Amino acid sequence: MMTLPNLLNEQAAEILAYKAVSSEQVKKFEPQAAKNADCSMFELMTRAGEAGFEVLKTHWPKVTKIAVVTGNGNNAGDAYILARLALQSGMQVCVFCENIERELLADAGLAQREWVAAGGESKNFSCIDFSDFEIIVDGILGTGVEGEVKQSFQLLIEKINQTAMPRLSLDLPSGMHANTGIPMPICVHADITVSFIAPKLGLLTGIGKELCGRIELTDLAIGKAFYQLVNVDSQVVNWSLLNPIKSRPVNGNKGSFGKVLCIGGNQGMPGAIRLSAESALRAGTGLVKVYCHQSSGLHVASGRPEIMLQYQDLEAALNWCTCVVIGPGLGQDQWAVQKLDHVLRYLTTDPKSLVVDADALNLLADKKDKTNLYNIFSKLPACILTPHPGEAARLLKVQIKDIENNRYLASENISKMYGGTCVLKGAGTLIQTAETQNKNQCSWVCNGGNPGMATAGMGDLLTGIISAFLAQGMPEQQAAIYAVCAHAEAGDRVARQYGQRGMIASDLLTPLRAIINGL
Repeated sequence: MMTLPNLLNEQAAEILAYKAVSSEQVKKFEPQAAKNADCSMFELMTRAGEAGFEVLKTHWPKVTKIAVVTGNGNNAGDAYILARLALQSGMQVCVFCENIERELLADAGLAQREWVAAGGESKNFSCIDFSDFEIIVDGILGTGVEGEVKQSFQLLIEKINQTAMPRLSLDLPSGMHANTGIPMPICVHADITVSFIAPKLGLLTGIGKELCGRIELTDLAIGKAFYQLVNVDSQVVNWSLLNPIKSRPVNGNKGSFGKVLCIGGNQGMPGAIRLSAESALRAGTGLVKVYCHQSSGLHVASGRPEIMLQYQDLEAALNWCTCVVIGPGLGQDQWAVQKLDHVLRYLTTDPKSLVVDADALNLLADKKDKTNLYNIFSKLPACILTPHPGEAARLLKVQIKDIENNRYLASENISKMYGGTCVLKGAGTLIQTAETQNKNQCSWVCNGGNPGMATAGMGDLLTGIISAFLAQGMPEQQAAIYAVCAHAEAGDRVARQYGQRGMIASDLLTPLRAIINGL
């Protein structure tokens, strides 16, 4: 299996911004990284405040009245430095803190004293009136939040979120769990988050991706020293970071580029499998065949004669193909159960690459012998499961909220339980490989895509793209990453041209073709 640096283009491989870390790693390695970079911890705090101030000036250049809200830890120190810089530049600034009589400790205390020495004004939370200001700088809580935020901070955060003015969060929105992105139980809803040293895992997927707003990253000039100490938890990917797909050989023929068999399209459900089949063609598969219920055949192939159809003899269809897709429009009736069981029996003696989606995932979730499934899937040339959060919840026998509360853990558990790569769809789609031993990292998060893609058929389209890349010879990990990124990039191109509302899955087929050809 290829490791990720082989997939990234040379320039992207050097960009530290695309390596995400946990709060525990920051806490453990930040001091040593600063020391190795000949930077004191107070100098590091100063750089953070300076970086936050530069982001503020860049995005809100006309702002002159700033409310800075601080807590009692190091995050407050960053905020005090930003406040002092803003004051010294001629802006009107007020720092709001829990208790103006409280002297902070260590470096945060030094930053607080510098603010006071510069003539800065501070007020208690109880005096907050945001009506006189134009922007709120959030420096209340940092990456150390684990349990529920205390009540006084919850009330403060609620008041901040009720304002109409823009909000800039330092390092991450106050009240957010750094590793999962979940509010604890409430967090600042930021317009921009300036993330220090490295992006935190929780900023990149699920609700955290929404609550942090736009991410501006600064490594505070210690990024290289930091990453020399840290095994990266997750890699951020998008299409622009990946190496181009290799050109096709001049003497290739349709058989050279794989044969995809798409199994689904039960009675009354032809659309999903049609989208998978057509996207497999547009992503470069040489031959695509759909095995579906006979009543769905006309609708599956209508207007797309390149799609072959088969209604009987599933064994022959399986013998024919290079890669199997099962699930889109499969249903969960007896017909569907028979087809899935047939495929599973076949793969035990004749392993082939497999993509499992939609109703096939739901049927897998109902099977009691997960060990048998693991034994089948883990021995295949490639096996990729593509659940959305609802399907993921059923696979793990938990609630959807449990999936969204820790998407990284959910994708890891699915991969471990079923023995394949898990593509957990949603905002910040996660790709988790089952191969966790002797690897510095084994998960990736795509920062492409947009809310317009939250519509019927998008997942079926992705399934087809994954199968196409597998059929053309990409290893499992590479196929999943390239497919997710190409799919997201296609959605973003459609959104840029037409907007997000009204986007439908088939809109992505035309840009998809251009994307995989490097256009």
